[in-house]
Amino acid sequence: MPKVTLRRLGEIIEAESDETLMEAILNSGRPVASSCQGEGICGRCRLLVISGADHLTEETSLEARRRLELSIPEDERLSCQTYVLGDVAVDAPYW
Repeated sequence: MPKVTLRRLGEIIEAESDETLMEAILNSGRPVASSCQGEGICGRCRLLVISGADHLTEETSLEARRRLELSIPEDERLSCQTYVLGDVAVDAPYW
């Protein structure tokens, strides 16, 4: 099972293959900002990918549109649109 390091919290959680990064973090009892409940609309769930970006699924067309519309940096991903394929480390300013 892939491991997700929540850098600011100093915690490591495991992600199931059928859950998004957002779901994995929420299932671990940690918060993820969102006002659209993971529909990929608000962009608030974005996380800074510190390492392991190549262990995440490719950007969806919805995520690519939001990236342009909201000026999201390349090193951040929408956690509600991203599945974990291998070990990654992420961070959020609200942790």
